[in-house]
Amino acid sequence: MEEVQGEKVLVYRERLQKLGCDQFLASYPNPILLERYLAPSSRIKLSAVETTSELNVKDLLATSESHQDEILLQARVIPLEKRDKHSSKRMIFVGRSPNNDVVLLNKMVSKLHAYFCQVPGSQIFQLVDMNSTNGTFINGSKVSPSVKMNLDDEDVISFGPETKLEFYSAGGFTDLLQQLD
Repeated sequence: MEEVQGEKVLVYRERLQKLGCDQFLASYPNPILLERYLAPSSRIKLSAVETTSELNVKDLLATSESHQDEILLQARVIPLEKRDKHSSKRMIFVGRSPNNDVVLLNKMVSKLHAYFCQVPGSQIFQLVDMNSTNGTFINGSKVSPSVKMNLDDEDVISFGPETKLEFYSAGGFTDLLQQLD
């Protein structure tokens, strides 16, 4: 199994500084998931890939703003895009199975856990739980299976009880990067 790889926020901040806002948005038009939460089972390996990033929970609770920025710069960015670029399907699938667009190697994530989709003709993205075993949550509220839920920047999405990711639109992510300067 191969987990979808993501680069660190630091790499994207450097690209934004190099390209400028307009060119950055043209180069990275998709929303992203930001992984900066440590799952309790992060030391458990499934195949040969860590289930989550290696951030220290104590670091996440630190109060220093510069320290928080440094932690954020080390967070992993997962672009929400189809693996098969030629696919015409609008759904971006998330789950433990290797054929998903976003692969989350955590035993608490279902093989086919959820999917993201864009409302046609808008910039609104939605999340749909695929009747997952351990549930999908947005900001702590459980998502009912098969119900499309609109997403906002900074929404915390939990796939099961352990895998927590933040959602950002392309513009919202660019704004976040600009705040780190």
